Amino acid sequence: MKRLLALSLAAFLAAPAFGADVVFKLKDPRGDDNGDGNMIYPQRDDIQPGELDIVEFSASQEEDGTWFSVAFARPVAKPDVRVVDSLGLRLDQLAKYGFYNFNIDIYIDTDRKPGSGNTETLPGRKATIDSSTAWERLVCLTPRPQEAWDIMKAYLLQRERAIAEKEAGGRLLTEERKELDKKLKAELITSIFMPTKTRVAGNKVSFFVPMSFLGGPVKADWAYVVAVTGADYLQRISALSAFGLIDRENRLFNFPIEPGGKYQHAFGGGREDDPFQTPIVDLIVPSDTTQKKVLAETGGRNTRPSSLPGVVPAQQK
Repeated sequence: MKRLLALSLAAFLAAPAFGADVVFKLKDPRGDDNGDGNMIYPQRDDIQPGELDIVEFSASQEEDGTWFSVAFARPVAKPDVRVVDSLGLRLDQLAKYGFYNFNIDIYIDTDRKPGSGNTETLPGRKATIDSSTAWERLVCLTPRPQEAWDIMKAYLLQRERAIAEKEAGGRLLTEERKELDKKLKAELITSIFMPTKTRVAGNKVSFFVPMSFLGGPVKADWAYVVAVTGADYLQRISALSAFGLIDRENRLFNFPIEPGGKYQHAFGGGREDDPFQTPIVDLIVPSDTTQKKVLAETGGRNTRPSSLPGVVPAQQK
């Protein structure tokens, strides 16, 4: 009886709140958590094949927002009390939201106008979004959202300052920098959301996104790019982030992919001399193509990154 009650409670906590309406569900094949088909999981105990393999993505609407849910082929690994750094920090203190070994990026095209929106992906993903489903809203579920937010702000500030200074022909004045920083922070808040309200049980993680961010109820005729990367939860955060500067290695808590065999801090199976190969492990794609085709296509002699097409749930077979 105790076991039955525990299982029932876990299922309740993992599900969207009572009264939520399921708007759509998207299925994804099992066993495709290998990127373009050749990716090899890192050689470490805390991330295993199947743990980043999406089998279903769904959205349920509540009065004040949306519960997105992702189900994996294997149970979600939960943070434990192991010590993960030289200062004695525990994994459950570092990853506070019930998971630690994946990032889930959701790029949402809400206006459905080809060419309207953003085609960039998050730092370290090494991909673009197809312009026909360019995004207006981006949701990133990551084990360390506060730190990821700081990195993202620093990344954008450094890049936009460099562009503005090049156009101005010299260093920006203090007031000009402050005005640019204020503008970019406002744009970041309205376009990127990193959830902290999460529920984890079994093979499913659910996370809440307020309606104020999405601009209205979630819709099945929006386009969604859903991508999973392995989470490098120990990625160092530079103190320079507070000043709008980032480290030379431009990643947002994701493991890279490298040529050759197994690594501890990277995925193996990378292509030689391909700087555009994406470290995306699993990707939901439209029914008229395949993940392998999308992620393997980097154009001619590897001259551009993969272009990720959005999926419109209402149009899927």
